Amino acid sequence: MEGGLYALVTIGGPILLAIVLAFVMLSNRRHRTPEEMRRTEEATHDLYDRLDAEDKAQEYAPPPSRTKGP
Repeated sequence: MEGGLYALVTIGGPILLAIVLAFVMLSNRRHRTPEEMRRTEEATHDLYDRLDAEDKAQEYAPPPSRTKGP
């Protein structure tokens, strides 16, 4: 009996996982319009530009001054 359960988990688990992943991927692609894709790409580029500007600002900022405590 244990061998059958082990075989079911070993074989059935990956098959079930593949089915669920395929369903989620197809479901996610189906609900995206070209307008949503454009907005997503635009927002991603805006985020990258903001992060790049923050990185450059920190790169050229003077280091914080160290003061001795009381």
